[in-house]
Amino acid sequence: MKQLKRGEALQLLLILMLAAAMRFGRADVVEYYHDDAMLATLALESADGLRLPLTGILSSTGIPNSPASVYLLTIPFAIKADPRFAIHFVMLFNVIGVGLLWLMARMFTTSRVAFVAGLAYAINPWAALYSRKLWAQEMHTPLILLGLLLLIYGFWQRRAPGSSRRGRFLAQALGVPLLIFAIQFHFAAWSLLPVVFLALWVGRGTVSAPAAALAVILSILVLLPYAKGLAETLGRDPRRVSDAVGRSTSGGIEIDFAPIGHAIMLASGTGLETWLAPEQAEQLASQYPLLWPANFILVIVAVAGLVACYKRSQKMAFFVSIWAFAPVLLLIPGWTPAYVHYLIPSLPALALMTGFGVDSLLQRLDTKPVGKGLIWAVLACLLGLQFLQWHAALSYVEQRHINYPGFTAPLSRLLPLRDRLRQTDDVLVISQGMAWNLHHEVAVWDTLLWDNVSCLRTLVPQGYAVFPDHAFTVVIAPDSPIEPRDSLYAKAALEKFSTRAGERGYYVFDWNRAPDWQGPGIESIDPVSFSNGVQLTGYGFHGDEVLLEWRLPGRRVGMDYQYSAQIYDDEGARLGQWDARFWHGRHWCAGDRLLTWGSLDNDDLATTLKVAMYTLGSGKNEARISNAEVLDELGNPAGWSADIPLVQRS
Repeated sequence: MKQLKRGEALQLLLILMLAAAMRFGRADVVEYYHDDAMLATLALESADGLRLPLTGILSSTGIPNSPASVYLLTIPFAIKADPRFAIHFVMLFNVIGVGLLWLMARMFTTSRVAFVAGLAYAINPWAALYSRKLWAQEMHTPLILLGLLLLIYGFWQRRAPGSSRRGRFLAQALGVPLLIFAIQFHFAAWSLLPVVFLALWVGRGTVSAPAAALAVILSILVLLPYAKGLAETLGRDPRRVSDAVGRSTSGGIEIDFAPIGHAIMLASGTGLETWLAPEQAEQLASQYPLLWPANFILVIVAVAGLVACYKRSQKMAFFVSIWAFAPVLLLIPGWTPAYVHYLIPSLPALALMTGFGVDSLLQRLDTKPVGKGLIWAVLACLLGLQFLQWHAALSYVEQRHINYPGFTAPLSRLLPLRDRLRQTDDVLVISQGMAWNLHHEVAVWDTLLWDNVSCLRTLVPQGYAVFPDHAFTVVIAPDSPIEPRDSLYAKAALEKFSTRAGERGYYVFDWNRAPDWQGPGIESIDPVSFSNGVQLTGYGFHGDEVLLEWRLPGRRVGMDYQYSAQIYDDEGARLGQWDARFWHGRHWCAGDRLLTWGSLDNDDLATTLKVAMYTLGSGKNEARISNAEVLDELGNPAGWSADIPLVQRS
């Protein structure tokens, strides 16, 4: 490798400082929503040794993602169980990625191309946006850059100054496995496989057999966890992949030119508002600097750069072209909806094209200092506009409500509440849902308060009420279907934590003891124990509703039951039935009293109430129902339901 000159070192320092300013500037104005929190949950569980996942979170297709991103996130969470720290880790990781692009460009082009490409990548608003949160696809690019760098060094730099035999051996052995690990982070990244094949083909005469053997072994190892996890998923649900393919192709293949538009936005650094605030794009764009559309000039420069690259080296031009446009070509047939974040891996290649373009213009003006100065001035102006545009966008999304699926309430608006809740040991969040893989409030607060509270629950207020046996704090989330003042847990003394203008915010209530139940009366019974640790302790009827009272064991992650209440007459005929989801086991806290209710007429002829708990199968076992057994006084199985003689009421 060529020795680093002082001027180059200063250029690299400037690039890294700008990259850090774009990524770490206002670091808490970052989304922390559903996918982020689910990934954080898996990584925290891995870091704490609770389980090593073989798959990641579900993709939009319904096929589980690879666990590769979880394994990477386990590193920061093993150091500190705080999503904020992990987010800063991702930011730093992507700053390093900018430096890797500069290094790659310096290896196979000129210092000037490397400098411009590094600047373009460091300041590009899209690159900054996709370098700041716990999204799987925001972590793969630095690894992809490192893998490509190793491929170039190992297969293309045989006679390069400073290259060593040992260095080339390691590069050949590690480059492909690292890329295979990185492209597992997101399905769209698999489109970069042709880049790998091209690099291997061009450098086929330099391959070391031992290095190739080691690369194959390591590649198998990095694929093995996901292969095993996917096999287990398909074992439970053999139609998972075929159903996903069927959904993708159900409307037929139609040409979609949106990916080309996305590539233009990425190359120019424009159009950020279409992702941050799709329903308020015009208002957000009005906050940008007046001349921001001038950044479309960079698209012309990038195209000119690709042409100039072909004139210099067809090998490198093919490499950059496939890197930049393979994801675009993959999406044009329209077999799946195209999103701009599918093109994240192409951002460094587009920056390289810009570097070639500016370098080509400067070469044409080699004997005209004034012209060269003008080129540098225009470039500085365009990049400055991108810098200002980025910070204007951050200010907008932090202060104003953005309609979903735009930018959600940033972490900066959640941290004050997080700090407030750390002062208590028991928290109940009232939200619209209780499933961590479906409802964001569950995963968000479970991870923000990880290791800080002894019991954290998320409760749906319709059909469920819980009564802890000690002091606790209630948080009513903005998505709660019940207004804060109408909640069972509301009282006079409250705190409000605002998020952004136009949003309801969070309401907080402290309770020294659980509130009194204001609903219909409950008939106590001798506790009936189920094999899952839950006890049924009472029941009640009110009009067309049945009310059940339960006592809960400690937390049971993954224990997600249904429950059934049925009434029968003396002859054993069923007169009515109510089935619903039981409160998910991840929210159970030892000793909690839980009430559930639902629609079931109390027929005058009913003499017996049967209550059962069961789980539903999935995939090939979707028709299978597994009951939790009722236990007798000695803990032995005594049937599938609690049979309760009804007290006759006038």
